[in-house]
Amino acid sequence: LLCRYRFWPAVFTLLLMGLTFTPLGYEVPGTDDRNWLQISLGERQILLQPSELLKILFIVTFSYHLVACRKKPWRSLALAALGVHAAIPVLLVFLQGDDGNAFVIAALCLLLLILGGLPLRYLLIAAVPATAAMLLIWRYMDDDKRARFLCLFKVEEYQQTVGWQQELSVTAIGAGGRTGVGYGQGGEHQLYARQNDFIFTVAGEELGFVGTLAVLLLITAVLLCLYRSAKTAADPLGRLLCGGLFSLIAVQAVVNIGMTLRLMPVLGITLPFFSAGGSSLLTLFCGVGIAMSVYRHRRPYRLF
Repeated sequence: LLCRYRFWPAVFTLLLMGLTFTPLGYEVPGTDDRNWLQISLGERQILLQPSELLKILFIVTFSYHLVACRKKPWRSLALAALGVHAAIPVLLVFLQGDDGNAFVIAALCLLLLILGGLPLRYLLIAAVPATAAMLLIWRYMDDDKRARFLCLFKVEEYQQTVGWQQELSVTAIGAGGRTGVGYGQGGEHQLYARQNDFIFTVAGEELGFVGTLAVLLLITAVLLCLYRSAKTAADPLGRLLCGGLFSLIAVQAVVNIGMTLRLMPVLGITLPFFSAGGSSLLTLFCGVGIAMSVYRHRRPYRLF
């Protein structure tokens, strides 16, 4: 039903995205992204991030679009339509200044195309313009954002400027040792965004290696459940919906943890189910609800 009536939720989400470009858009202090909406409910202020809802709706609409394309041979017109479908949310989020979520949606598009059965030759052909586009983006990228990538390779040069967050993150994780400094006892390194983007650092500092391993095992357990739901889905649409959510959680977890370990640039991506943020948590649970619906209507499945 959600896929059948996908048009209205998609329009509503795009409308929310459009409102961020109006005076209703809000820029959280300490960031350069204008990707929030500030809603007043009496004396209470609620912040909503429409791009988080957009990621879930993109999985729904793009999965349905892929299933429709699979019913007929792959053609250039169908591929062009899929490209436009993916470009709209990526560009909207990119124009907000949220490079992290733009990257996540682009990665979702690629992984869903692979799961949807797109022939390998099309992916190889698309790699040429994609590489050219990345080189063009790199050339015109802001110096600050370019430095986020360069600091991974020139650690000492950027240690006191752009790379200070990751330097503190690695130091804090190392200070945690095997069992950590104790729950609620961390924070002496004055790391920015401890509660959201760098929550994995908090686990490493306060709970040590044991805590970080527990976080990884919990995320892996969720991914295994989604994999089972995709394998037992009754139709291709169900497989793509579960596969899309699997990809979303996996990509965000890899990038977020990579950020804290100085293996990936700081892109402002949350760690699924752990980082603070009501918009992220609420929309992830919506995605899990869709996957549970797919699993409820699964086909009979035998492990052996």
